[in-house]
Amino acid sequence: MALNKIGVWILTLFLVVFFIYVSYRKFSGHEVTVGHFREWGYGNWLVTAVAFLELAGAILLLFPVTATSGALLLSLVMAGATYTLVSHDVWRTSFITITTLVLLLGLGYLRWNQSWILTVLKMGS
Repeated sequence: MALNKIGVWILTLFLVVFFIYVSYRKFSGHEVTVGHFREWGYGNWLVTAVAFLELAGAILLLFPVTATSGALLLSLVMAGATYTLVSHDVWRTSFITITTLVLLLGLGYLRWNQSWILTVLKMGS
């Protein structure tokens, strides 16, 4: 049981660090990252919006009660990123977004029993 908890926390921290890093690249206006958004026809406002969603999702992942919500939010971001990459024939990078999406869905599932969503649903019964 303790090994399972450690594994969940390792996965959580990996995803948190990953999303803090990628949001930082967007917030800081990293030339390559922002250049891709421009290249794909997206405005600068979207770079900032995605960075905010990534940072917010990373913070939500840190707390077991909100981790499922964070995983769902970030899954939507990764689904959008995957669509963008595939629609622009950037297959290699889409492997990263698809893998991240699977990890997020797995973490959301593993944290489901601690989720505020489940608590609200149980209150309604």
